Amino acid sequence: MDNGMKNIVEQLKALINKNGPAYLSEEPYLTYKELTSLEWVDAKTAGAIMLTLVRGIESDIKNYDNSEEASKLLQKECCFNKRMAGRIAEIFLALYSKENDDEWKAKDLEGWTQFKKTKVGCTWEGFSVWQTSGGSIDCHYMAQITLKPARSIKADKDLARRLSGNPFTTLEIITEYYENKLGKYLDGEFEEYCTCDDYYQPVVEDFEIDY
Repeated sequence: MDNGMKNIVEQLKALINKNGPAYLSEEPYLTYKELTSLEWVDAKTAGAIMLTLVRGIESDIKNYDNSEEASKLLQKECCFNKRMAGRIAEIFLALYSKENDDEWKAKDLEGWTQFKKTKVGCTWEGFSVWQTSGGSIDCHYMAQITLKPARSIKADKDLARRLSGNPFTTLEIITEYYENKLGKYLDGEFEEYCTCDDYYQPVVEDFEIDY
C-alpha cells in the first residue's frame, strides 16, 4: 500500500473516531467531500469510495481475509476495473483491520463511562434586566457549579440519541452538552426571577442557585 492510500485510511479512520462507527455508511457524500477537500486525495479514488459506501459494500469487505476476494466483489457490485477495485479493497481492509476494530471497541461509550465517574466544574454567568416605569437595572449573577451524575437523574433521551448515533462521543463533548443545557435552564430561571416583580428589585440572596 502506497503512502497516499495509507493517508486515506488514516483520514477515514479520523472521521470514524470523530463521528462514530456508522458515519461513513450514513454520510457517503460528506465523506466524499471531506476527502476531496484534501489536495493529495485523488478525486477518482474518493468517488470510488463514495460509491462503495452508497452500495453498502464496505460492510461485506470486512468479512474477507484478502484483498483479491474483496476486489472481485467490488468489480462485480460496483463495476470497478481491476486496478481500482484492488485499491479500494486494500483501503477498506486496512481501515477495518483487527487493530482498528479493537481500538474502536475500547472507545465504545468510553466518554460516557468517564463522565459517570468524574466531577466536572463549570462556571455560569447570568444576566438579565429588571425594568420598571422609573428605569432599568442590569442584573448579574455568577456561580461555580460541580456537575456529577446522580441516581435520581432520569435518563436523558437527547443524550441517549447522541450516544446511539456516536458512541465515541468524548468526555469533553458530553461535559459541554451538560454545561450548555444547564446554562440555558439557569438563564431562563434568572430571566424569570428578575422580571417577575415590578415593585421589588431583584436581590442576589433571593435567587436560590443552590436549589
